[in-house]
Amino acid sequence: MKKLLVFVFIITIKSIFSQTETKLEFINETTVLLNDEKINKNTTFDEVKKLLGEPVLYKKYVTGKVNYHYKEKGISVHTMNGNLLFIGFNYNWDGDKTFPNTSYKGKLNIDGVDFDQNSTKENQKKIKNVEFMELMPGLVFSKPKNGKKNTLIILGYKDNKVTQIGFEFH
Repeated sequence: MKKLLVFVFIITIKSIFSQTETKLEFINETTVLLNDEKINKNTTFDEVKKLLGEPVLYKKYVTGKVNYHYKEKGISVHTMNGNLLFIGFNYNWDGDKTFPNTSYKGKLNIDGVDFDQNSTKENQKKIKNVEFMELMPGLVFSKPKNGKKNTLIILGYKDNKVTQIGFEFH
């Protein structure tokens, strides 16, 4: 009986502390889901921590903006006044220190198109309901529809491979 209780205890502890796969889904400019929970500019940092766990502080700015890293997950989160401003996912680190240099291994989907570490601009071309513009070589932004600026998608590329994908909330 003791062995069974120890076994149940170990399994319970492992399930509590095991990392669940992070999942982000961009449905449209007003609906972004993080682990099946809707996130936007009104999402508090405490709500983000409930979904992702405790991050490491990367940098505080005098403006009130604060950047955090989820180093083990390859995720960067920026907040302003305690609310979510930006969430970004690193795939192939290009030296941008605002992202942790670990690769994101979870699921990321934009308008039905999956992205991963091997994604290229061909993945972006499959996205039908979002228009993109290249501001400079290797940096692509979504164009807001009808002047609305709810969620902006930012894609970074180097040698045609995706480096980072970010979502900025307005």
